[in-house]
Amino acid sequence: MGAALRGRSQVLIVGAGPAGCAAGITLARAGIEVCVVDRARFPRPKTCGDAISNRALERIEQLGALPAITSGPHALVRRADAVFPDGSRVGRAYQRPGMIVPRLQLDVALLAALRESGARVVEGTAVRALEAAPDGGVGYRARGPAIDWRAELVIAADGPGSIAWAAMGRANPRGRSLAVAATQYFEGVRDLPGGVSEHFFEHELPCGYGWVFPSVDGVVNVGVYQRADAYQKTDDHLRKLLKGFLARHESRLEGARPVGPARSWSLPLGPAPWGVGGRDLLLVGDAGFSVDPLSGEGIWQALETGIMAAETARDALRSGSGLGPRLQRAHARRCARKIGMHCRVRAAVQDGMQWFVDRRLYRSSWARAGLQWAYGRGALEQSKSVR
Repeated sequence: MGAALRGRSQVLIVGAGPAGCAAGITLARAGIEVCVVDRARFPRPKTCGDAISNRALERIEQLGALPAITSGPHALVRRADAVFPDGSRVGRAYQRPGMIVPRLQLDVALLAALRESGARVVEGTAVRALEAAPDGGVGYRARGPAIDWRAELVIAADGPGSIAWAAMGRANPRGRSLAVAATQYFEGVRDLPGGVSEHFFEHELPCGYGWVFPSVDGVVNVGVYQRADAYQKTDDHLRKLLKGFLARHESRLEGARPVGPARSWSLPLGPAPWGVGGRDLLLVGDAGFSVDPLSGEGIWQALETGIMAAETARDALRSGSGLGPRLQRAHARRCARKIGMHCRVRAAVQDGMQWFVDRRLYRSSWARAGLQWAYGRGALEQSKSVR
């Protein structure tokens, strides 16, 4: 049986999440012929913490999707608190608030902006394999049950387990290059005044934390996050970890009623354990290991890497020689400066935070004051600004 969809474009983007939409919008605005393919049909639910930093909102505005988001259900995040086992806190306020926006709404808004840009969008079509052009030729052939597509350049924005990993001969990551998370929605949870996002650092969640975010239309996103190497040392299932977190904070979550089941997912953490691309192939967002190791945040990183990859793809196509070694190296350096180096620092901060909790330094007013000074200034932050 022949493929249902055949064709070609200058660029094929696999995945229409934030990274794929950011790349597609940037390319279409530059006059590049781009096709964006996603296996899902939108709107579709997406497991996520739903937090969008203020700098991510700047990118969303640049991409033309902010009005659709602000006109729909959302909550403003004006403050973030790190909460320790004895109930002590350190916090910081944001002059420009972030938001909690359900991914169902965020992704639809970005997809609408993608269509508005002139990109071709194909939903409900899975790409199962990427085949490089033979004999050093240019481009790739993307194949699946209902697609046979050729492109001069491919941007993989299909998240964990990306088909690009197999095309590059890479196995799925483990250990410090991966994290896991579980989340569940609840109604009936009391919001703290002032739009506070709470992050609970606990002995039971080494190299991770639990969260309670401000409610959107009366529904709160609650979850746990943990680096995979720490998680693999326990015998607990992710959902059991979530249940334990809920039980430990019964008073904070008094009156909570679940809205739907708990859901879990994995997050490839930066810095990337291998390159973020190759000949005529670029990896973005979760597929490119851009997730912040400390916070598990990935929306700003997805948007940023999508835009950077689109700019590199544009330059490659205009050069007439494709994405060769020189442009590959330049792109890798740019990603390392923007994402990779920061992720290394954040991974070190995560280890330091674990040391702080393990030794119960949160009990010391002096230690908390030092942490408050650094945290309150937004030191070592890249995706959000306190100013």
